[in-house]
Amino acid sequence: MKLQQLQVFVAVAEEKSLRAAARRLDLTQPAVTRSVQELENDLGVVLMTRSVQGVELTEYGASLKTRAQQILEDMRRAREEIAQIKGEMRGKVCISATSTIALTILPPALEQFRQAAPEAELSFVEVKFPLAAQHLRDGSIDFVVSHVLPDMLGDDLISLPLFSTDFVVMARAGHPLSGARHLAELTEAQWSTTIPFGGFQHSIMGAMFEREGLPLPRRIIQCSSFAIALGLVSGTDTLVLFSRLLAQRIAGYQLQQIPLENPLPALEMSIILRKNILLTPVAQHFMGCLQAAAKGI
Repeated sequence: MKLQQLQVFVAVAEEKSLRAAARRLDLTQPAVTRSVQELENDLGVVLMTRSVQGVELTEYGASLKTRAQQILEDMRRAREEIAQIKGEMRGKVCISATSTIALTILPPALEQFRQAAPEAELSFVEVKFPLAAQHLRDGSIDFVVSHVLPDMLGDDLISLPLFSTDFVVMARAGHPLSGARHLAELTEAQWSTTIPFGGFQHSIMGAMFEREGLPLPRRIIQCSSFAIALGLVSGTDTLVLFSRLLAQRIAGYQLQQIPLENPLPALEMSIILRKNILLTPVAQHFMGCLQAAAKGI
């Protein structure tokens, strides 16, 4: 395998088109086709198939894509690390963070980070953990800052605890269930959640109802973002679970906490990394800034 072959293969896999990959790499389409064929001959397997829908990866191709992306990202990090060791605090740092992190420790961490690395390129994303873990494994993000649920981490991932936070039930001001004191009173309400149930049966919401011996509410709206959940809870009779820290940051939306007598479970907010990954000095510095900001929670 050659580095250029991997670059071409990843471009085709991402674009799902030989022609689009050729344009992206400023190569001819025959050159792209030849590079992929040479890689397949070297490995002795078919990596992709072509159809009217475009290029589709085979089982071998899907496996190689993750490894190839890791190699290319590690090559980028190696170049950036050499420059950073020479004193240039530049390069790229990409982080996946939850809404709680974005509204609490991320702003002070960024302010501290910019003092040492004003020219570094930063990228923040907010995606569900399964996708974030995939990006960790292929090297497209440096680390994840998120809550840690049971069985979330595979053997290839590690977590560094930052702080713990409990959760509260939030509703719009004047909600008809604002006087509820027990979770059983809320089972027939409409809820929204940004925590997926399909992959995490032990999510904070599932654990909360299970601990009280209650079934999950029948009416749960899955939201792809914090903003959508916030819009629903502030404008309808939908209930939502927010971390206490997050709830404190959105007081201006005329929401109120439903003060249940039984405390809700807490979760550890952590930095999650690929095991044995070598972060660049700039990425390590940003991680240190997050850890310093977390001490003020």
